[in-house]
Amino acid sequence: MVFRTAGTRGISPPFVGQEKESTVIGISTWYTTLGEYSFPTVFLALDPEERDALTAGELTGPAPKRVAARLQRAIRNLTGACFVGADVCAPTDSPHFRAGRWVSFGRSAWKLLASSEKVRAAFLSGQTCSLTVRPFRRMDRSREFRMFFHERHLTAMSQYHLDGCFPKIVGRQVEVWRSAKTFGAVVAKRLPVSSVVADAYLTSSDRWMLVDLNPWGSPTDPLLFKTWDRDWGETPGLKLVPGPVKMKGDISVSF
Repeated sequence: MVFRTAGTRGISPPFVGQEKESTVIGISTWYTTLGEYSFPTVFLALDPEERDALTAGELTGPAPKRVAARLQRAIRNLTGACFVGADVCAPTDSPHFRAGRWVSFGRSAWKLLASSEKVRAAFLSGQTCSLTVRPFRRMDRSREFRMFFHERHLTAMSQYHLDGCFPKIVGRQVEVWRSAKTFGAVVAKRLPVSSVVADAYLTSSDRWMLVDLNPWGSPTDPLLFKTWDRDWGETPGLKLVPGPVKMKGDISVSF
């Protein structure tokens, strides 16, 4: 499972309703209030020596060995293989990530994290000082969505993967949007900021799960809404990639 974490500055979650401007929103920012609607997550805070080893990309030594053992313990406490990252971003740029997105051993997890420029930069800039370990879950691409909360109201939602039409979702568009609105009404009051973008997953049992929170506006991708320059007070609902047009009746084509 790929967690598209945008992150936050620091790791202390704000009180519900507290507004905090940030270019990133970390999992720790919202997990204490919304974790029940997300996937189990273990946070590992790194001490200065461990952070230095990570940002230097060290693969061996006392600090990497110590963190690898902590990662191994966290992995064992979760079910199956795991997805590891920084609190604010995933190591998607690591060459090891391309070979396999999940890990089963602490040493492999450390190698993945230490070889990611994104992860090292997040620690160097002070955006975070903790790692995350979550269960790896294969997700049906047709069930991934991006929700747009404007002033604590779910006003819009887009299909996440735009490379094709998913007929089963198109056939359930009204039902899926109605379900999302019900879910949105429950979680909106617990969001760390009033306007935010949430990546969510609809399980096979039609239960909504939060994957990630992203900042409102650029550089977050509005996907099928294409631009942030619009009236978000309106409620455009769920946007999907349309299927091919079916033409009926007698059709003659001449060249």
